[in-house]
Amino acid sequence: MTPADELRTAADKIRRLAKAISAPDERDQAFHADGTDVTQGRTGLYDVATTQTTELATYIAAMHPGVGLALADWLEWQAAALADGHIAIPDAALAVARQINGTS
Repeated sequence: MTPADELRTAADKIRRLAKAISAPDERDQAFHADGTDVTQGRTGLYDVATTQTTELATYIAAMHPGVGLALADWLEWQAAALADGHIAIPDAALAVARQINGTS
């Protein structure tokens, strides 16, 4: 996998997660992983129902899906600039992408 592919893969993953949060199921559940629930009520505001820790609840509440979409846009911009030869290996962007992708 090339560095540009790594960046695009991370951007795609973030977009999928952001879309999942903005399209809750019939129970209004927007996110569920490892014992954590974030639900979207009728007001449209995100509400932390149950979490493993208070810090995790605060972090989830701070990361609006729009933040993820902006991050995905940045990663895709970095991938395009890299593929077009406008920048060398973007170390910071690759570090972020590898964390998202769970690779080294």
